[in-house]
Amino acid sequence: MYIKHLLIKNYRNFGDPPFEVELKPFTVVLGENNVGKTNLLNALGLIFSQEIMIFRKRVLEIDDINYASVEAFKDKVRNFEIPPDEVEFPIVSVEVTLAEMDDDQEAIVGDWFSNKEITEAKITYQFAPTANYDRVGWIEKQREIIKQKTEAGETGPFFIDFPIGDYRYSIFGGNDPSNECNMYFLKMLKMEFLDALRDAQKELIASGEYRLLYRILIQKDKEKYDDIKTVLKNLDDVVNKNPNLKSIKDDVENLLDKVSLQSGVSDNAIDFIFSSPEANELLKKISMIYGAPPISVERNGLGRNNLLYISLILSHLSAREVGGGDTFFRLIAIEEPEAHLHPHLQDHLAENIESIQKSSGKAMQLLLTTHSTNIAAKMSLSSSVIIFNDHNGNPASHYVLSGIDEEKEKNTIHYLSKYIDATKSRMFFARKLILVEGIAEQLLIPLFYKDDSDRTLEKVGCNIINVSGVAFSHFLKIIRSGFFIKGLVLTDSDIGGKTEERATDLKTEYEQDGLIRIEISEDSTFEKDLIAANRNGKGKEILLNALKDTKPKRGLEYEKGVGDDGIDTEVFFSEIENYKSEFAFNLASQLKEKSNREGFTVPTYIQNGFKFLE
Repeated sequence: MYIKHLLIKNYRNFGDPPFEVELKPFTVVLGENNVGKTNLLNALGLIFSQEIMIFRKRVLEIDDINYASVEAFKDKVRNFEIPPDEVEFPIVSVEVTLAEMDDDQEAIVGDWFSNKEITEAKITYQFAPTANYDRVGWIEKQREIIKQKTEAGETGPFFIDFPIGDYRYSIFGGNDPSNECNMYFLKMLKMEFLDALRDAQKELIASGEYRLLYRILIQKDKEKYDDIKTVLKNLDDVVNKNPNLKSIKDDVENLLDKVSLQSGVSDNAIDFIFSSPEANELLKKISMIYGAPPISVERNGLGRNNLLYISLILSHLSAREVGGGDTFFRLIAIEEPEAHLHPHLQDHLAENIESIQKSSGKAMQLLLTTHSTNIAAKMSLSSSVIIFNDHNGNPASHYVLSGIDEEKEKNTIHYLSKYIDATKSRMFFARKLILVEGIAEQLLIPLFYKDDSDRTLEKVGCNIINVSGVAFSHFLKIIRSGFFIKGLVLTDSDIGGKTEERATDLKTEYEQDGLIRIEISEDSTFEKDLIAANRNGKGKEILLNALKDTKPKRGLEYEKGVGDDGIDTEVFFSEIENYKSEFAFNLASQLKEKSNREGFTVPTYIQNGFKFLE
């Protein structure tokens, strides 16, 4: 079983119309900060989590209700032209659709089926005013207060206190709000949420009833710990017979007789106990050690403890207990699994974590959210990766290959899988993209943009991607099919070459107003346009200095030969044609000085591209 479809309405940054997303048994959610990744996991917790703190969080606070929806509601209350019975109170909804149940799971969700074929079940969390709440009366009361204030000479907008105290939550199954879920069955569908601020060290010591290790140990039959109980009983007998401990006990009892009141013979009797023989208590004494040589988790590194914590969750909580148990489905949500892990460990984790979920069959669904480019680069694009981004102020989601026919466009999928490494996967976390042909553009375009707008590309959430050639179409298919960012392509015109129609064909096929812009060099290449725009003055000086840094001897000779004349584009290009990346690096070093950038002319087609990005 797995959550096939998720709908969230009016919960935190998810507003109205509702946010909807299709999930898979293994799903990875990528995206920048504050786009709703954590809120999505918390929304699922409102239904499935068995944590005490989540139980309390099911009663939402005003800040948990979408701000825009609350403000729109208040505006309608202030608008006397809208009849009170037509003003809708904002309702928070989290709705999940479950699919592919096995026989045991069908028995659990049997009252919650939502389609005629009884292949899908639906569970909905709802936070709304109570059924008998006088909504019209409340609105009329608020408007009467506003009217009185207006007549008294006050001016608006008038504050309205949202009636959060009259809201209640309910969890119901199927399509009928009156069909409240039996909590006995709902508890058999559980969620483990490893949030980004998890304390792995604390959870790996079973000292409390809500610690992870304790919950794993106690789920076994208590009779399986009888051998430990026997040993502890024998140890307690030894403790009580120890002469030194007996002497301490006698001394304390004598002092208690002198300082404490006594109403019975044994009131002041004390004894020593090593551990209670009760399974619930003895298991709280257990902690884990890890490594060779073994090290206690209190002394272990954060990264190793984080891996141990994740492994403990996946290995012991993913599968259903043999012979029964009270858990028939478990949703495991891990926020930022890369926490405290160096890149090689992130790669290793990413390569193996999907196979762990698959081995659990229908007992577990695994949902990851991450900011790690290493993890993003290792994930299977064809099955699991969702991009979250901001679209006109609302969260939007998009599977990387949505809109791409996996049968007809195998070459695109193969290319992307091969080339989206840890660097290029940064594109998934961007709001805007600049796609360029090579290393020269990758080095210089960020400097040109900073000089043009007085902001860095990072400041505006823009990544520059070197496609290492002219394979722009593979990346543009992702943007065109629903990845809601602006995409700018800066490409050579290749005038006079065999591929001079390539750039115009690319522009014809992919350019879309407001979404994709293809800017083509005026001369045949990026480098020639730079040279042509800076043949004289300060720009000429900068180019010559970069040439001398690249080819010290030949650069001086060329500078003397040019003298006061302007640079010849073709001749200068022939000097750097086989040294493009090194020349670009040296030119970038020259342009790091603001005074140099002010005297350097950026080609027009690049300036036009920057305007599109605004």
